[in-house]
Amino acid sequence: MMPPMPPTRPTPRDWLRTRDLHNLPVLLVLACAAGGLGYSAAVPEHWRRGVLVMASAMIMAGFFRLVLPARQSGLLTVRSRVADVLCYAGVGAAIWLIALALPAVGP
Repeated sequence: MMPPMPPTRPTPRDWLRTRDLHNLPVLLVLACAAGGLGYSAAVPEHWRRGVLVMASAMIMAGFFRLVLPARQSGLLTVRSRVADVLCYAGVGAAIWLIALALPAVGP
């Protein structure tokens, strides 16, 4: 009979394999959107930059939904893949264009 093997320490790679990281894309999108919102609130004279960052977060959500399988895209999966990508990218592009089209106010 063989003696029991001593327990091994898990490596960071083992930790990543065992953890469920399917919500990481939505966390990145939310962090980007929150950063844009915070920048717009903290520096109101440069609100356009914050709005462009938030629009970029929407476009990033569409990219994640396009390249990731449904199981890994987590909370970004709402409808079919085509509908999600069109909605995320369309809203992001529309916000981007509107932010660039609005005239700057101030001296």
